[in-house]
Amino acid sequence: MRTKMDFYRVFFEQLSRRGFEVRRSTSSDYLADISYKNQLIAFFTKADTVERNPFVEVKDKVFNLIEETARKTAVESGICTECPYTDKEERLKNSSVKLAEYNGVMLSCKLHHLFGYVFSTFRMAPDTEQPLQRQFFYSKEAATQDFAIRSGLVDERALFTETELMVLHSNLVKLTMLDNNVSNDDMLSVGRMIEKIEDIVPELQGRDYNFDFEDEFQQDMEIGG
Repeated sequence: MRTKMDFYRVFFEQLSRRGFEVRRSTSSDYLADISYKNQLIAFFTKADTVERNPFVEVKDKVFNLIEETARKTAVESGICTECPYTDKEERLKNSSVKLAEYNGVMLSCKLHHLFGYVFSTFRMAPDTEQPLQRQFFYSKEAATQDFAIRSGLVDERALFTETELMVLHSNLVKLTMLDNNVSNDDMLSVGRMIEKIEDIVPELQGRDYNFDFEDEFQQDMEIGG
């Protein structure tokens, strides 16, 4: 789980599986309208809070299920639940805590009543001291990486995206299964690369890859025949 959009996608899918209907809100004040048994019962705000529809009577257990689903989704998605700061860190105006600052870019964190600790990176406007281009993250690792890139601590060109790592992992696994011309030393290096990628993207561990061996070896078979 890296960004808010990742969370929204999973959270709204989970609500749908529990019998709720989630649609983009018709009001600019809210992110989504949440219905249950054809009744609009709640709104999900842009501040990541759930508000009751004051014009509809909703049982507490139904309303609480929405918040319980949000918290469960957060935990299962790996959102940070352990406090990443101490009382010594600087408190900002919006009640968030400054974790790091470099080259005009800041990394901060704030406790959310539903989602544990939410991180953000942003630049400070020199004149108004207002945050600019703020990005939110539900993963400490993703927020730290974004901060390092935005602040210039690391060169983005030297990094792989998660999608690129997944493609690379797939092809490395394929190489170990299909290429018999790789030396033992190179095969050991490939194995270490696969393990390293799986440490970065844990969901790749134990993934089954079903290759079409007929297509892979079709050219060799035609040559041999």
